[in-house]
Amino acid sequence: MHDDPTLFSDGAAPAIDIGVPALELRGIGKRFPGVLALENVDLTLEPGKVHALMGENGAGKSTLIKILAGVYQRDAGTMRIHGRDVAIRSPRDSLRQGIKVVFQEIALINEFSVAENIFLEGHPTDRLGSIDWRKIRTGCAELFERIGFAIDPMARTGSLPVSQQQMVEIARALAHQASIVVMDEPTSSLTPKEVKLLFTIIRRLTALGIAVLYVSHKLDEVFEIADTVTVLRDGRHISTRPIGSHTDDSLIQDMIGRRIVDLFPRQRGAAGSRVALSVRGLSTTHKLSDISFEARAGEVVGFFGLMGAGRTELAKAIVGYDPISAGAITVDGRTLAPHNTAVGVGLGIGLLSEDRKVEGLMGELPMYQNASLASLGRFARHGFVDAGRERQAVQGFVDRFRIKTPSLTQKVKNLSGGNQQKVLIARWLMRGLKVIVVDEPTRGIDVGAKSEIFSLIDELAGAGLAVVMMTSEMPELLGLSDRIVVLAEGRITATMSRQDATQEMILNAAIGAKGRTSHEFRH
Repeated sequence: MHDDPTLFSDGAAPAIDIGVPALELRGIGKRFPGVLALENVDLTLEPGKVHALMGENGAGKSTLIKILAGVYQRDAGTMRIHGRDVAIRSPRDSLRQGIKVVFQEIALINEFSVAENIFLEGHPTDRLGSIDWRKIRTGCAELFERIGFAIDPMARTGSLPVSQQQMVEIARALAHQASIVVMDEPTSSLTPKEVKLLFTIIRRLTALGIAVLYVSHKLDEVFEIADTVTVLRDGRHISTRPIGSHTDDSLIQDMIGRRIVDLFPRQRGAAGSRVALSVRGLSTTHKLSDISFEARAGEVVGFFGLMGAGRTELAKAIVGYDPISAGAITVDGRTLAPHNTAVGVGLGIGLLSEDRKVEGLMGELPMYQNASLASLGRFARHGFVDAGRERQAVQGFVDRFRIKTPSLTQKVKNLSGGNQQKVLIARWLMRGLKVIVVDEPTRGIDVGAKSEIFSLIDELAGAGLAVVMMTSEMPELLGLSDRIVVLAEGRITATMSRQDATQEMILNAAIGAKGRTSHEFRH
């Protein structure tokens, strides 16, 4: 028999007094050894409202979320929920107080069914003590009706896309009659269509009187969905304002402590005449067809396309990672043959992959070993790595790129997204490159770190590298590229100079084949 009184009581929404704040945090403090993570932080959530929480990586957002979730306990300050002083000492306490946190990493059991995950903390049972599956299915149907989304309760959770797994998490919140739902970077793995659906669900939650804390670094989403925004910086409360009183510039200034007059600083001169990369008639079995282009030394060639256009497939094919069925790739006139990554690296071509955690970094290794991974031969003597020379070389890039790390031995998984990306850039520059392919270089990176990555890309091109950039972000495409190439369904549909390009021209080329709608790309 389940023992959680909030579960499966009557399917009704929790009784919420809209005149009393759903959550009041006052003077919250949290210290870890050697680090003051939060200092005197205030936050107030109102019933039926979306409150955005923003800040750069390291601002304290994750620590505050984990305090609400019961993972950490606050060292200072007070917490009130619907006017009552509360103490949250465990995740179960958090759930009992009506708080449901939907973390960026979905906390579901893949092998369990949707229904089993929703009622994980206590399955309804019949009078014989057996699980009442009929009641579970009925309960699931009621929950999904309330959020306006339908999933088969008996479906294996691990088989669902991330967007539907998020809906299961939200349904769990309603099953527990949560009055406060915290969403941590909920759109990081969603397509634009799925983001639109999530926003519809969020509005249904607020219509039920539920307070939503929306944690994100994406300005456009916050301006679309939030009523109020609180900004943290270096563990301190900076501002809380209605979203309507903010502009992009004022919100960025609160987050990073300075104005970004020009987010895309361009200091490099004109590209040279030397062709560093030539791709001719490249095709793959399943996606790409007859791709041809050139990239000159000192040039940034930006590739744009909608979801499924073939950007990532092209990036991996260029460097020898994915097999090709036709075509030729040359680096400084030397052919990439046989077509594999070892030959590619030998010719001087490297890849910053879209999924840096899975395909780029070795999270448990120190950051210095991640940076030197492609260049160990430089530091080897008689078959052994000279650790002193290795660390000295890495320290040079730490200083040059302003990589924020407590030490060279810090595990790379503990660095912020922007600093992880800098480590990967350092890895390839240490190896010595002529061409670098960057796939979604600012994905999952906050706005302050983005400007630094943009500067690094500009610096790479200025140093004579050819940069091939795959992006779905229109502003960085127009801000960084010298030339723009548009893909649609694995084919090049347009090539244009930055001076001639407009958003409308790029979008028209991207949607030409199927006539997709404009909400399928990121502004």
